[in-house]
Amino acid sequence: MKTLNLAKLLTDDEVDKLKGHFINESHIKYNIVDTDTDCYTEEGKLLFKFRKNVLSQELCDLAWKNYKDLAKASRGRGNSAGQIDPNSTYWKKRTLTKTSGISTKYIVNGKETKMRVNNQVASQPIGYFEKTKSLGVDLPCRLTHYTKQNLEEFENGFDYINAVDKSYHVLNPEKHKLQLDRALMRPEFQIQNTAFSTFTINRNFQTAIHKDAGDYGFGNLTVLERGRYRGGYFVLPQYGIAIDLRQGDHLCVDVHEYHGNTKLIESESDYEYNLSLDKVFKDNPEVGTEGLDRLFTRISFVFYLRENIAIKCNAPTKYVINLDTHKKKMTYHKNVIRIPATNGQELSLDEIKNSKLYVRHNTKEAKVRGMYGCLMSHIKLLQHIVDNKINNVCILEDDSTSDFVIPDELIQSHHITYIGGWLVNIKMKDIKKPVEEELKDGINKLNNSKVLTTRAYYIPQWKYAQDLLDYINNKKVWRAIDVMMSEYVKHLYYPALSKQILGFESSIGNKKPTKEYEFY
Repeated sequence: MKTLNLAKLLTDDEVDKLKGHFINESHIKYNIVDTDTDCYTEEGKLLFKFRKNVLSQELCDLAWKNYKDLAKASRGRGNSAGQIDPNSTYWKKRTLTKTSGISTKYIVNGKETKMRVNNQVASQPIGYFEKTKSLGVDLPCRLTHYTKQNLEEFENGFDYINAVDKSYHVLNPEKHKLQLDRALMRPEFQIQNTAFSTFTINRNFQTAIHKDAGDYGFGNLTVLERGRYRGGYFVLPQYGIAIDLRQGDHLCVDVHEYHGNTKLIESESDYEYNLSLDKVFKDNPEVGTEGLDRLFTRISFVFYLRENIAIKCNAPTKYVINLDTHKKKMTYHKNVIRIPATNGQELSLDEIKNSKLYVRHNTKEAKVRGMYGCLMSHIKLLQHIVDNKINNVCILEDDSTSDFVIPDELIQSHHITYIGGWLVNIKMKDIKKPVEEELKDGINKLNNSKVLTTRAYYIPQWKYAQDLLDYINNKKVWRAIDVMMSEYVKHLYYPALSKQILGFESSIGNKKPTKEYEFY
């Protein structure tokens, strides 16, 4: 293994002026790296670690099968897409206006486009992305559009991503740990158990000089290849060093340094060989998307963690109400906030009797205490949410699962929604299961059913918690909290996001559910 220590060959101002311009081989001042190499600055800062053949052919075949079609055309790649060339195949078909450097507007149906766009290249982010604004619309933290469209392929290729993550851990354990710890702050937006939230996939894309803004830690690069070509070297122009990254190799690199790729080139012999390849893509070269007129294929991956995932993401705050006497139940929960429940068994019976709680005369004292404790637990938590103006909240009792992701439709809703409980027919004297045909995907508004238990519900904004509190406090007589909520909450997410943890019974002392109820 080689170790290099490199001085800057360009000043910061000099390399900054290259931003958005394409690299050529004149920027390479040293022998191209094609063997195992660790590279540092002369001050000792790590620039990259490169390893040959760390990913098996089997894993590469898996990645090719599932990911080769995910690099869709995009006009939003910024500096990496390079300077606008009005004479290129793509742009010469359009009437350009206000062209400047890497972006332009153009005329559509006699009108100038509202947005500036970049060169069209085959490149897409896959996985999760933080809250962003697009065309005036606030988008929550989410799976990217193309990931949703290709979710099965995304998940089927996880073994390849896991292998890259393991190699990252070996090559750079300190940076990997920092990145993994940050990813675990929002596990809902983590790719499996890796230090990555996202990867960018490119096809035959020569990136211009840029930095990867918004990425936390180091970037991890791999490629898949089909056919013959040369070039595509990964270059750090400020240091004059280039790496020949090929299939099976792994490059762990500081992507906050300026970098880019040299041009992909076919020799005559390469071209003749590539003519013999079966066609696997349905591209129309006349569209003019950069690089897709070539016979060979070079698919590159950059695996990373979006820095703002941990800052901007609307992953819900999950509160779990749990009695001090039942703390063992918390072993089933991760990434939640435990709220000590009010234990009605420890309260004065006079306090309970003097409250607004109504129970039937023959209700056993232990159950009355349990009902009151449960009611107070929820009221206090709702008040805490209001006092601190906490949005995007899940309230769970400790017998509910907490390993779910809140869908975008709920985050953007304007009401409290049940996400787990007992589904009960509204006609209590003739309890039946709900009619399956009435249930739709997503949020269901069921007229013949209601939910009992306060096992799991979602509050998108604190003001809706205030509205619920007002409803409860304005009642002359209190019933059990789930009864009062069933009168107020009209929205039900079916099927349930939060499931019943098998074997757990209610801490209040209720019996296990009977055929009269449907856990959902």
